[in-house]
Amino acid sequence: MSKKLQNKEYSISTLKGVIGAIPFAGTLVNELLFDARSRIKQERVNEFIIKFSELIDEHTEEDFSLLNLNNEQLSDILEEIIISVSKTSAEHKKEIFKKILLNQLKSSEVDTDDTLRFVNITNEINNRQFEILKSFHSLSDKVLKYKVQILELKDEARQLNARLVDLKNEYVGSKETSEKIEKRLKDIPKLIKRREMALTQNNVNPNTHSTFNISRELYITEMHDLIAKGLLFDFAIRTNLVQPFVHFGITQLGRSYMKYIIDE
Repeated sequence: MSKKLQNKEYSISTLKGVIGAIPFAGTLVNELLFDARSRIKQERVNEFIIKFSELIDEHTEEDFSLLNLNNEQLSDILEEIIISVSKTSAEHKKEIFKKILLNQLKSSEVDTDDTLRFVNITNEINNRQFEILKSFHSLSDKVLKYKVQILELKDEARQLNARLVDLKNEYVGSKETSEKIEKRLKDIPKLIKRREMALTQNNVNPNTHSTFNISRELYITEMHDLIAKGLLFDFAIRTNLVQPFVHFGITQLGRSYMKYIIDE
C-alpha cells in the first residue's frame, strides 16, 4: 500500500473516530465537559454531534482535506465547540459552530488561534447582533461608505462655492483656478447621484433600527457592544461630518468572521 493511500485511510479513520464516535463516547464527552454531568448539557452535545454527523453525510470524502487534516488543531477546536454547545440553547450559535467545524474539515488554512477567536465571538454575540452583522456583511465596504461620501461631496461643494466668491477679489491666476473649481462643481452632483442610485438598489439599510424591528435605544446598545468587540466601527471617528451612532461600517475582523461562517 502506498504511503499516500495509508495517509488517506488514516485520515478517514481519524475523522470517523473524532466525529462519528462522540455521541456514544460518554467518557470522552464527560472529559471535554470537565465532568459536568448535567443531563441537559449532555443532551445538547449529543444532539449537536448527531446533527453534525448528518451534515457530514451530505458530503463526500472529496469535499474534505483529509490528507492535510491537522488532528491536533481539530481536537482543540472540537473541544472548545463541544464545551460551548453544552452551555447554550441558542440555535443560531449551534448552526455557526457546525459551519466552523465543517470548515475545519474542508481546509486548515485558517489557523487555530483565528478559528478559536471565531468560536469565542460566536459565544459572545446574541442572535440580534448576529443579524445586524449579517446585514452589514451583505453590503460591500464601498457601498457602506457611500452615505458618508455623499456628505463629504456636499461639504466639498460648499467650500468650493465659497472659494469662488473669494476669487472675485483675486487677479493673478484666478481665472485658471476658477475654471478648475467650476469643473469640479459640475462633477460633484453626478458623483452624488451615482452613489444615491447605488444606495437605492440595496434592499437593506443596516444603519437604522427599523430594519431589525427594534427600538432606537436597543439598536444603539447592540451597536455599542459590537463596536466594543471590534466587529463594527462608527464613521464618526473618521470624519466630523457625521454624528455619532448614525453611520457604521464593518471591521476587517467582522468581515473575516462573517465570511468564514456564511460565505461558501
